[in-house]
Amino acid sequence: MSLRFRRALLKLSGEVLGGKEGPLDRGAFSFYAEEIGRAREAGAELGVVVGGGNVARGAALTFISPTAGHTAGMLGTLINAVVLREFLQNLGIPTLLMSALPVEGLAEPVNPWRAREALAQGAVVLFAAGTGNPFVTTDTAAVIRALSIEAEAVLKASKVPGIFEDDPLKNPKARLIPRLSHAEYLARGLRVMDAAAVAIAQENRLPILVFQADQEGAILEALEGKRGSIIGGEG
Repeated sequence: MSLRFRRALLKLSGEVLGGKEGPLDRGAFSFYAEEIGRAREAGAELGVVVGGGNVARGAALTFISPTAGHTAGMLGTLINAVVLREFLQNLGIPTLLMSALPVEGLAEPVNPWRAREALAQGAVVLFAAGTGNPFVTTDTAAVIRALSIEAEAVLKASKVPGIFEDDPLKNPKARLIPRLSHAEYLARGLRVMDAAAVAIAQENRLPILVFQADQEGAILEALEGKRGSIIGGEG
């Protein structure tokens, strides 16, 4: 077994953490905790940025100000991170939770040096609250955190196998794009990953791999470069 990406930043959207049981689905959290553990056992060092759309999607909260809506969304990511930490720790996986918003006693402040040290010692590092700023997506936060921990790639968990020319959930004939450059992604106006996030990744030559994550072994296969579509990663 050979890992193409030994240290990576996994982006889990809030939507993959919800399910039949509601916004916080026990089965989903258990599944992803086990998958993260499987990757760790294979030698991977994983940082994880969690979204919050299953709890509160800031852009959808039109009855309050945009700033308040985005802040609620950031708090949603913190809820997800607290729950995921519990599932990881129940599996015996050392886990460090960091938050971009101050929540003393619940999570540590984001500190890249501390995060890198924890990763090197075998811990999984969870990053909550996005960047701590409204109007910035968790996709962008994922790229920023990846750069701060010196990750080799961002792995974006998706419900579809990769990047398509059209929405495969609406158009079953849509063609999968296995590889494209950051510039090509931006020029096509694709929306799988936030454009601002891809632009930052392009500037720093950081690959982004989009893959279907709801299958056993998927995260490990993504780390091995065996599934998904990759943005960048030339050479």
